Amino acid sequence: MAKRIGADRKREARTLAQALGAVLTDLRTAKGWPQETVAERSGYSVGYVRETELGGNPSLELLTAFAGTFSMAVSDLVRAAEDRVRQNSTVPVQPKK
Repeated sequence: MAKRIGADRKREARTLAQALGAVLTDLRTAKGWPQETVAERSGYSVGYVRETELGGNPSLELLTAFAGTFSMAVSDLVRAAEDRVRQNSTVPVQPKK
């Protein structure tokens, strides 16, 4: 079995990109998949998977592919990441008026 990269340490989630990476890592490891499996199922390289999990800024196309890989809507993926940012924020997030 391939090493479960990213699963062995706590993920930072101060930015939306970091939180998306953490959420994707959690989804992947919950299924017991290595990054290679996500790459194969999404049609993107392991490098894209790794970069995104580490907090890189993914394109909408990449997020759409990853969401499809986990049978979820992009909006649900982004919402989960937003929730994680709120949980890790030291400053309360104020809704826009």
